[in-house]
Amino acid sequence: MMPSFVKLKLRRDSLQAPLIAIVALLSAWFIALIILPQCKPAIASARQNLPSIAIDWSPNNDPRKNYNASKVALIIESEPLPLLVPLILHMIGVVPPDWRFIFIGSKKSVWTVGRTFGIQVQQGLGKIELMQLPQPWKIRSREDRSRLLTDTRFYDEFLPGVEWLLMFSSDSILCANSELSLNDWLDYTWAGATDNRENKNLAVYGDLSLRRVSAIKQILSFQSRYNDSAADDSWFGPRLEVLPDAKLAMTSDRPFAVQNNITSKPMGYNLRVDGDLVDQEVWKFPEARKEALK
Repeated sequence: MMPSFVKLKLRRDSLQAPLIAIVALLSAWFIALIILPQCKPAIASARQNLPSIAIDWSPNNDPRKNYNASKVALIIESEPLPLLVPLILHMIGVVPPDWRFIFIGSKKSVWTVGRTFGIQVQQGLGKIELMQLPQPWKIRSREDRSRLLTDTRFYDEFLPGVEWLLMFSSDSILCANSELSLNDWLDYTWAGATDNRENKNLAVYGDLSLRRVSAIKQILSFQSRYNDSAADDSWFGPRLEVLPDAKLAMTSDRPFAVQNNITSKPMGYNLRVDGDLVDQEVWKFPEARKEALK
């Protein structure tokens, strides 16, 4: 038989839980219906007096701002050539540090260049941008590239704000041992290589050239190139020659790009069509080739 004091304690415990629940419920109603409405104005006033804080989760830290927007080194190549990456990294090391690079290619060539660690590092630094042009732009043939480079829309849409354009290709290179910097040529409107098939006084030909975009746009504002005619460098050459105030590199100047006129420590070399168009009578001598590699 259970003692009487135990029964009394159990009876008290069984009544305590419902009483606590009733008191808690009444307290919640009291706070919600009486106290909270009276406190709302004070809470709203306190919120208005809190300092405002704005967090920019995506700050505009575009690394491209670290470079001169008016100077761009451009290479256009649709083929996924193995030499593209070492060539581009070499050019990044030789070209003055304030220049930015743009690689325009096909899906395959952009993937080939962009998958390498060295290029990915340069992308992170904002030094180089890899680009595929939308339709209807084409870059597969020399004619496609000439159409691209003689169309003012290309400069307006893809090279806005660019004034100095260094064009180079898979068959051209700047020399690390050159006594001149690329920036030493900025007063020229156009500088390139000589070509015995063209105007022999001008040195504005080839795939390695420094071009003034404002002069290009000036010519394209009143003249248009016919499709399947002269290549872009040959088309611009005679028109630049008669442009007022244009300063063009001449054969009598120190060469910007060397094809067959081998000199000591030139700015660069351009062996057109992968060397198929070089003068065999010049390049057949081992000492000539050795001089070019110094």
